[in-house]
Amino acid sequence: MITTKSKVNNFDKSFIIATVSSSRINFKRNVQTAYIGETDKFTFGHSIFLSNLPNIVKNMQNRPLVYDIEESFFQYLQDGDVIAIYQNGTIHIIWDKNLNKNDATLFMTNQCNANCIMCPQPPKKDEHSFYEINKSMLNYIADKNIYWISITGGEPTLKSVELLSLLRYSQKLFPKAKIDLLTNAKKLEDFSFAKEVALSNSNITFCVSFPSDDEDDFNMIMGTRNFTHAISAIQNLGLLRQMVELRIVIMEQNYNRLLEISEFIYRNFPFVVHIAFMGLEIVGNAHDNFQKIDILPLKYSQNLLDAVVYLKQRDMNISIYNVPFCLLDKKLWPFIKNSISKWKQTYEEECRFCAKIDNCPGIFSTTKESNYKLEAIKT
Repeated sequence: MITTKSKVNNFDKSFIIATVSSSRINFKRNVQTAYIGETDKFTFGHSIFLSNLPNIVKNMQNRPLVYDIEESFFQYLQDGDVIAIYQNGTIHIIWDKNLNKNDATLFMTNQCNANCIMCPQPPKKDEHSFYEINKSMLNYIADKNIYWISITGGEPTLKSVELLSLLRYSQKLFPKAKIDLLTNAKKLEDFSFAKEVALSNSNITFCVSFPSDDEDDFNMIMGTRNFTHAISAIQNLGLLRQMVELRIVIMEQNYNRLLEISEFIYRNFPFVVHIAFMGLEIVGNAHDNFQKIDILPLKYSQNLLDAVVYLKQRDMNISIYNVPFCLLDKKLWPFIKNSISKWKQTYEEECRFCAKIDNCPGIFSTTKESNYKLEAIKT
């Protein structure tokens, strides 16, 4: 989620959701719009003004104003973007017209019932509910061709009532959109709740964290005793004939067990529709634990290849996320997906000369530390 800090004036709400507009007139008076333009003059019908100027307050009198916006962020805003503006001056682009043309992300909560050592977004208290923000955003994009919706956090299932409501609302607005629900699945151990979630939307894929087949390693990585809960939850989802994706973030603590993890998944959960092996995003807990969890792809490449071959031979669906082509064995290239969200995807200078750049995930712009070097692939 692209964000910045600014200053506000005559802003008496905790937050507002608005569509960015460069038109001097808001012709849709029932829609909140945020006017963006090089002016300090009155414009008709807009809910709030956005400005990069630091000294515009005196010219705007008592009009709602967000100003002194960072120039790079201000220039990034464009007609049709949906933004959330908070009373403390924080601005989030919650739907980007160009980057998210056919998809949307619903952020449910900062809270979590785990504390994974590699988590890029550690748990914290919510300053406000995200429910109205999410519902408003869905309303704003209701006329768009949305094919995919990601629901994330924190742990989305902690907001069970809000989650169920948004799943039903998404089904109503976008009946064909695929829903990816990112979860540690702990609350889905309750069969009744798992069933209620499953019935709320017919297009859900439950994307479940599954860092190890070893109970002690699993619980240590997740920072809570979740192994048995996750096993029960995945079995519940299987009984409910739900689509389940298992996600394995590769780190020092589990890379030696990638084959064993794959064997465990095949023998116990042959119904899963997808298995994703994932590279690290070094921010948050992952940055704090960098020296403990970091591992070079070169070090785990053979282990990953063994795991992928095992699963492929058993007709399982496998992908590799967040790892550039140049860091893995060529035999793994068919499984690499361009997986990093566009707003935090970046490439190094060397990548400009790479034959694989159009399909490569690149690296996380959010990553604060790394010890690998990318190399351009010539053919």
